[in-house]
Amino acid sequence: MKIAIVTCSPRNDYPRALSLRTAFKACPATDVRIIRNNHRGWLRYPETMLRLGKARLFDRPDAYVVTFRGYETLLIMALTLVRKPIIFDELINFTEWMEEQGRLRPGTLPYRLFRRWYAWLVKRSRLILADTGAHRDFSAKLNMLSIDRYRVIPVGTDETVFDTAAPYQPNEKQFTVLYYGHMLALHGLDYVLEAAIRLKDDPNIKFRLVGGKKQGRVAKACARAAAAGANVSHESWLPFEALPAAIADAGLTLGGPFGGTLQSRFVVTGKTCQVLACAAPVLIGANEVQEGFVDKRNCLIVPQADAAAIAETVRWAASHRRELKTIGRNGRALYETHFSQAVVNSLVAEMVEELRDGTS
Repeated sequence: MKIAIVTCSPRNDYPRALSLRTAFKACPATDVRIIRNNHRGWLRYPETMLRLGKARLFDRPDAYVVTFRGYETLLIMALTLVRKPIIFDELINFTEWMEEQGRLRPGTLPYRLFRRWYAWLVKRSRLILADTGAHRDFSAKLNMLSIDRYRVIPVGTDETVFDTAAPYQPNEKQFTVLYYGHMLALHGLDYVLEAAIRLKDDPNIKFRLVGGKKQGRVAKACARAAAAGANVSHESWLPFEALPAAIADAGLTLGGPFGGTLQSRFVVTGKTCQVLACAAPVLIGANEVQEGFVDKRNCLIVPQADAAAIAETVRWAASHRRELKTIGRNGRALYETHFSQAVVNSLVAEMVEELRDGTS
């Protein structure tokens, strides 16, 4: 079975895309062709169209997989009348994203029109991938589709980078709370910094923040927190390969989401999976996802949009370091059961067999 995996994105090696490529390549009797852009700007669209055309003419794929962020790619495939089965890795419902960004307001005419247009586009797919059951249910409702069209494939992580090679060995004196990522609205940066301010009287607790899509905004927010007494530092960037060592050195890593936004209700963040894979303790925000998370057993859990709860839990963690090692080990077991590449491979193999048998 020939499967073309199409990625047209400014970040064409996003961990989700890498995980899916690995899983499809692991399927028996499957010939996988990778179509991805080299250009990062608008030229990536005609480039992808040309490569799609070449694949259709010479490779003749039996099915196409559109990886995240593939909204534009799906539109291109719909307009060019690709009639073979399409598997669309939605990951984030586009209508949901537009609402999350404040670009559409539910109940308005633009919202209703956009929702119907996007639902029409998604219906061009044979199967739609979601990262959690909660996201599947919510997206199916927005797209006005049966959940039978959806398959849940966890985000997972890059296991060539995140594993137990760097054992969890935090500094015994300074308790470092690590928080990294793009600092989007769902991640809840403001609540983390407010928690750091609440813990300003404890000199042994330090917050280390790395990243931020809008570097100026994040740096200024950290500076304001520091001016208010928080023991917080900010680094604009850290090499991806250096993150496991940073996780191992930290007393606790914040996985989130903490923002209390629409999107934060349905996700397990990528960094949560990364920390679990490293057998290190992670603090997450409670939401509608049911994936085996148990507070103080395989993770720490706080309500979202609650700086006081983050501060209280960080203080507990700093005084229960022995328990954190056990929580980290149990977190790794949770990862292997629910989020590992082996799990992703198995779920993708089942989906390919459905396509091969024509039962999907």
